Amino acid sequence: HRSSSELHDSLFDDIFEGEPNRKENVAPPNNYNEDAAPFSELESDHDRARRMEMVRELQKVYYKEPNSSASSSSVAVVSSPVQSKPHATTLSYGHTSLRNLPTVTSYDGIQTADSAAILPGYQFVWNIHNPQHCHMFHSILSGPAPWYFAHVFLPDSLSSTTTATTTSTSELSAQDEIPNIDNTEAYNDLQYELKRARGLYGTLFRITDRRFHDEDGRIVLAVQAIDKIRIHNVSSKHPYLCTDVQLAPDDELMRMYFDKALMSSASFLSSQNTGNNVGENNPLSSPSAVSGAARAAAVADSLRCRQFECLPIFLEEKPKRPNNIDGALKARSTDSNATRKVKDAIRKQEQEKADAYMSVVQLMNYDKFSYGSLEDAESITTRSLETYWKNLARAQTPSDEEDLFSKIDDSSSLFLPESSASISSTPSSTSVEAVQMMEYHLWCSLDTMLRLLTMVSSATVPMPSQLMGLLPKRDDWPKDFLLEGAATSLENSGGNIGTSFKSPFVRVDQMIASNSSKYSTLRRAHRLSYVIWMLLDGLSLTGAESPSRSDVLKMTSVLARLQAAKLTIDGVNDILKRLIPKKD
Repeated sequence: HRSSSELHDSLFDDIFEGEPNRKENVAPPNNYNEDAAPFSELESDHDRARRMEMVRELQKVYYKEPNSSASSSSVAVVSSPVQSKPHATTLSYGHTSLRNLPTVTSYDGIQTADSAAILPGYQFVWNIHNPQHCHMFHSILSGPAPWYFAHVFLPDSLSSTTTATTTSTSELSAQDEIPNIDNTEAYNDLQYELKRARGLYGTLFRITDRRFHDEDGRIVLAVQAIDKIRIHNVSSKHPYLCTDVQLAPDDELMRMYFDKALMSSASFLSSQNTGNNVGENNPLSSPSAVSGAARAAAVADSLRCRQFECLPIFLEEKPKRPNNIDGALKARSTDSNATRKVKDAIRKQEQEKADAYMSVVQLMNYDKFSYGSLEDAESITTRSLETYWKNLARAQTPSDEEDLFSKIDDSSSLFLPESSASISSTPSSTSVEAVQMMEYHLWCSLDTMLRLLTMVSSATVPMPSQLMGLLPKRDDWPKDFLLEGAATSLENSGGNIGTSFKSPFVRVDQMIASNSSKYSTLRRAHRLSYVIWMLLDGLSLTGAESPSRSDVLKMTSVLARLQAAKLTIDGVNDILKRLIPKKD
């Protein structure tokens, strides 16, 4: 039998022996204390660094992708549960679905993700403590970027598990037990919601930055909600939930490409010399196929614009606290009552700031410097339609049209069923105009609300700079319209916006004016229809009726969301008008 020290040395040799940069004939360090318990006073910095490096290497082996080679021939590759179903974590032009996508729900108790649906356009810093969550995100991050996962809000979520990840590291004691997340309830509720005819929607997230904390196993993530998705199937329950999802562009965005999708269908069928029927009975000319093509074009345009619409955020550490602050805040017998109260207040404030990373503004900003490098929309959508029809023709079988879009159990299929409410006819030319008109009236109502709030509170009400960047440039604003002046001032200042993570202010219409072929005003209105609800959430105390974020996420058109936001603001305005004292 070998001693524990020999076993440690053997494991160290096995892990690091195959590293190309390791010098040969150099024995691993043996000046460590084998009897030192982890994190104890006997464990030196050298001991801990060596142990943590071994842990990281073991994690790399465990989460290694199935097709990658082992780092050392002497190390047995562990068969991880995550390797049974590879994640479909990439989107490319012509594709609209993601298979076996890791999914978190409101039952998981992740901070900012447990109380309401999350709309596209928002960003957060998450502290992940729960072992199941850490396992899931380690699995996601073991693959190449982009790192995608889904979030689904389920009604009546339980609050008993919300301590799993919302507690900061400083607040976790050795006696605290992090509860396990039971996927059974979420799985059953997901299946129940999927059986309902109205459909189940969620949000596609991406991870833009991450930090692994060796001391407590915590993972800190910078995440962004980038798109709306429709959940079609729960593909896996263990070790964590995975779903098959389809990106869900709004009706207006799909209508933009319906004619092009229809023409591409006829062009593709005419180019095929296979003898297949080109008429109405051909599945490739069915309404579902054409609707899927319009979706593929709209998704491709969204992917094209993502580098401009979604400026990545990165984790930035806070300045370290002074070493003597705890001693200075310690209560003394000579302290007066006033001094003790001040110290208690400062101590509480320091505890609230205990997280090591700076928070970020909830609204995503545009990337000003990427606009010029955006690809041409016409060429991208044309390429995506060609890919879509080729894949669809390759997947075609002697079965009927319904089989083409209904094989949701086949994880290799590129297609998911098209909704019965999918676009099936060419829209009138007024659809975009209707969105622009509703957008105009929404901004007018918002300007009125801000002036009323100023009158009621006798203070200036701030507006998020990211929201101001979405204000259209028009010549027909009302004479007393104040927001245009504020947006122009931000635009002319040329300064940066944000709290800890600074970025240039972007007036979207200014970018469109420089090259209107790269970005559409409809996408600007689409962004506004989601992010406006951040401002309205804080006005719930006024008593005005407002749809929940789940209801907002279920709306399938830009016009419907803008109209709902305007009705909410108008309700707030009616209440504020009654609060203003009438002049005698």
